[in-house]
Amino acid sequence: MADRQLLLIKAEANYGEGAAAAAADVIWGENVAFRPIGQVVTGAPAKPGLGGVRGFSYGEHAELTFSVPLGGSAAAGTAPKWGALFKACGWAETIAAGVSVTYSLAADPAASPSVAPIWRDGIHLHQLVGARGRVGFTFEEGQRPLANFALRGLLMPVDAGEPLVHGDADFTGWKDLKPVSQGSTLFSIGAIEPPLRSLTLEQSDNVLFSDRPNQKSVDLVGARTWSGRLRVSSLSPDDLNFEALRLANTLSTLALTHGTVAGQILTLNVKAETGMPTYSDDRGVHVSEVDLMPKPSGLSVDDEISLVLT
Repeated sequence: MADRQLLLIKAEANYGEGAAAAAADVIWGENVAFRPIGQVVTGAPAKPGLGGVRGFSYGEHAELTFSVPLGGSAAAGTAPKWGALFKACGWAETIAAGVSVTYSLAADPAASPSVAPIWRDGIHLHQLVGARGRVGFTFEEGQRPLANFALRGLLMPVDAGEPLVHGDADFTGWKDLKPVSQGSTLFSIGAIEPPLRSLTLEQSDNVLFSDRPNQKSVDLVGARTWSGRLRVSSLSPDDLNFEALRLANTLSTLALTHGTVAGQILTLNVKAETGMPTYSDDRGVHVSEVDLMPKPSGLSVDDEISLVLT
């Protein structure tokens, strides 16, 4: 069954109305998981019996989680296939034709467009409408760079899944990418270049489902904060001193560039405070690991994280 699965996601023209997904709307989704969510509301009457009380279902929606390789479109200035997913997670897309595509944190995530996912697991056909969510990142030595999505949407009735055929998916435009390694990846923190072992970033949960008279929706509301973890082979404190960075409350600039071919080059820019390090040994190599607390450069901007494709 694991080899007979399909994820389709298409942007909605109007919130909650769904979208007619076709083979070209396929998502290169890895580690896909679908989880229906809801509550059962019951009364608590005074009664002579000792058994429970039947309840009512309320607030049905679902969460869909998956990872996508951060491959570019292969043409500089052309949006990647995963662009609509970022926009549904509160990111703004800026295209410089023939040059670059930039994803930055939207100033008003509440205005983010919605998407309609379809997940076919070989037995069921699950559908969501009005879905929005959040995204995080994983860059690990020897592994491909991944964006990790968590979408929530309004739950439609489940259907029996039809047998999947090759024509159900058209992966044209999707590009995989090489693992994080020397020759493929550059990394720096404050202009210092330690050997990178892993970098992870995760956004706080600002995805709110509501079910009340005159409103049933998934919205991006409230604070949007980030956390992360950086693991590097240690350098001399004369070169990179995480303890001093923490004591000085330094807002460090991190830059990771992956890829060498035009149209498939990804640059992640992060502004972050670092925590006190923890030290360890990995087969005789000294390792430093710190928490990351991404922060904007000022109180009236949202520039703590951006992605640029060139």
